[in-house]
Formats: sequence, structure tokens, C-alpha cells
Amino acid sequence: MHTRPGKFIILWKWLFTKQVTSAAIDITGRCNLRCLHCYWWEQDHPGELNDREMIDFMKGLRAKGLRAAILYGGEPTLRLNVCRAATEIFDATLIFTNGTNGMPAIDNGRWVVSLDGDREANDLIRGDGVYDRVVKNLKKAPKPPIVHMTISRLNQESIDDFVKAMTRLPIRKIGFSFFTPSRGSDSSRFFIPLADRDNLVAHLLVLRKKYGEIIGFTPAMARQLLTGGDFPEWNSLASCPVTKRVRCFKADGKPKACTYGNDADCSRCGCAAVVAYRGAFCPPDCQTIRLISDLMA
Repeated sequence: MHTRPGKFIILWKWLFTKQVTSAAIDITGRCNLRCLHCYWWEQDHPGELNDREMIDFMKGLRAKGLRAAILYGGEPTLRLNVCRAATEIFDATLIFTNGTNGMPAIDNGRWVVSLDGDREANDLIRGDGVYDRVVKNLKKAPKPPIVHMTISRLNQESIDDFVKAMTRLPIRKIGFSFFTPSRGSDSSRFFIPLADRDNLVAHLLVLRKKYGEIIGFTPAMARQLLTGGDFPEWNSLASCPVTKRVRCFKADGKPKACTYGNDADCSRCGCAAVVAYRGAFCPPDCQTIRLISDLMA
């Protein structure tokens, strides 16, 4: 595993300081899919910075000491030149993609590919034919990507089949988050009640024991989601550690409260970023720190 020196600085700051280290940027408001559960379509979207403006904006963030970036959309591969520029500007870059446009080679970043269950469940959520198209692209990716599943009521029954299928593909890890509703929206079709979520969290740990570290979910991460664990300690915007360490921006360069937008219901949050951060550093946990280090390698 090769890690740039700047990435060790990021980890050091996460461990020993409270400094802002990272930027989460919606680099486009456009997407070639319309997933049923996606918070994006519940929001208004202003215009986006053009390529030169976006690259200059990212350079400005790096000059302010933000060493890591997470790129979202919309669909980031619709602005591939911006993605590649980000990997040159920042010490560590994660790019979330729906995977339908492939995962082109990038030197200093990692693709995180969203798939939401087995073929039947995923295509119910993301559209007919999407699962097979993305699996085909995963098989020919130049570097093994991470696959990420957002668990909801629509796909919770497919977790085992999904994991079994993914472990047969050339991928780095499988990550999980839980559907996070927006305040005031009808989320009954998607949101898993917290008591039921506790059972699924426990099951993810069973899968980790079965398949090993390809399952990117540790006991320390599980503790963050359990209602009888640490979840009550951070499930408000004021208590969220990620909003204190990560600056979030819309595609026009203006700030927003959270990667999920300004209306995320923090009391029912299932964000993988918070779970990984707190799992790694609150208190320090070697398994989860190693997982995060691997994301940046």
C-alpha cells in the first residue's frame, strides 16, 4: 500500500487536532440517472461553476489547508477533467459515481461506485439495466474501486446476495450507509426504523466475519449506529463531527450544511462518513483507522 506523505498529515490532524481538513464538493448538478431514494432530486440546484472556475475554487480550498476532497454530484464523471484536476490538487480524493460511465484511470484518487443491492433491487432503485452495466464496468476498471450500498427498505433483503456477488468481482471494498431522510419529506418507502436498523448493523458484522476486511464495516463503526451505542451522541447537526472537519459546497461554490444538503434529518442519520470518522477516532480504533488509510492509498 503506497500512501503520499500528505495523507499521513491528514490522518495526524484527524487524530490530534480539531482542524478542518477536507472539502465535500458537488462538482455538478447534472446526473444521467434518477434514483428513487436520492436526496438530490428533492433540492433546488443553482448553476455550476465552469471548469476553470471550479478548478480555481478547489485550488483556493487547498491553499486554505484543506488536503482531502470528496467529489459528489449529480454524476461527477460528467466532468471528468474536473475529477482529474482534483486528484492533482488534493492529497487524497474520493469520487462518488453511479458507475455507468466507467471508472477511468486516475493517479491519486479512488472511485466509490454506488450500487444498491442485487440486480432486482438495484434496478428498482436506479433503473433497468443499470446493475449489469455497472458490473461490466467494474470488471474492466483499471484500479479496483470501492462499491457502496445505501441500505433502505427497498433493498435490505438483498444485502447477502449483493455482498456475495460483489466479493467475486475485482473490487477493493464494500461500504455501507443507511438511507437518511430529509426533514419534512415522506420517507416511509425508504427509511428503516432505528430499532430495525440495529439488527441490520449486527448482520453487517456477521458478514465481515464471513468475508473478511473486504467488508468495510468494523465493530467500532457499528457502535456509532446502534441506538444503544454511540448514535445518540452525534445525531444532531450541532454534534456531527463531520460538519466540523469537512466543508461542504454546492456546484456554484456556495456552502451547504451537509453533504446531504441543508435539510437532512440528523436524528435519523445513516451517513457512512460520520460512522467511519467516529469509528476511527472516537476513541482511536486501529481496524477503522486502517480502513480509512486504505481509502486514501
